[in-house]
Amino acid sequence: MTDPQTDNSDAQNRRSLRDMGALLALPALWVDHEPDEILTGLLSVLFGMLRLDGAYARFDGADGNPHFDAWRPSVPSVPPELAYALATHPEPASGITTAVYREGEAGEMRVARVPIALPWETGLILVSASRASFPTEEEAHLLRVAVGQGAIAVHTARRHSHERRARLAAEDLVSRQNALLRSLVESVEPSVASISRQVAEASRLITEVERTRPFAVSSGEQSDAPLSDPVDRTPLPLTRRELEVLGLLAQGLSNKEIAGVMWLSDRTVERHVTSVYRKIRVARRSEATAFALRHGVVQLGPDHPKVTQ
Repeated sequence: MTDPQTDNSDAQNRRSLRDMGALLALPALWVDHEPDEILTGLLSVLFGMLRLDGAYARFDGADGNPHFDAWRPSVPSVPPELAYALATHPEPASGITTAVYREGEAGEMRVARVPIALPWETGLILVSASRASFPTEEEAHLLRVAVGQGAIAVHTARRHSHERRARLAAEDLVSRQNALLRSLVESVEPSVASISRQVAEASRLITEVERTRPFAVSSGEQSDAPLSDPVDRTPLPLTRRELEVLGLLAQGLSNKEIAGVMWLSDRTVERHVTSVYRKIRVARRSEATAFALRHGVVQLGPDHPKVTQ
């Protein structure tokens, strides 16, 4: 005949193993959950597994994370026995401690306190039950394991949240950098296009001039007229720096753009431009551009005019 006491012990052992397995699986179930969701889930697990009358949980802020708490049953304020425990024992003790709460005819309520004092998480868990044996040794063990698993899950969620914020901040920085680069390209593109057109026009003009050069009338005979060079090789009365300014000006660059290319101030460029106009005896940019083309200042080949210092 089977001993009822043995059967009851076996059933209790199986239930304990089942409960322990469920607790060890909690962090995996709480992956991608927010800390407050994990806290609510932890209270639900404790309520169902330990047959509680009340439960309170708090995780303190760490590394800039906010403090948050929750309680069961879902009433406007913390259950009275848990509020009393919070008020009378503000500093958590080490390990699980149990206190008795009495309120008139409501009888006694046993409140177990579990502090969370880990290197990466701190907080407090309070649970209450009206059973005189609460918490049993087995219940205390399950309570410790559940609280530890909850602390692991909350810490993991906070770390993931921090990494997510850092990633979003990095993505925002890259986005702003890309926007700035696009803005710079859009602002420079018209100037680059203008320079390209000016160079193409200068190349076309040089080609046309080359085609008009005198050539031999027939094989073995040469024209009486001497070959003429389409480019005026007369030395220019410009310094090397003024010649560089004239060349950039003839390519369509503004004074500000010339200053940026030559790493000069706007005022220095204006002085050079004024000096160039005076020395070559022109009054406007179109005349200066024509002068530069006529004297080969913007010629594409390696042959440059001589300058006088």
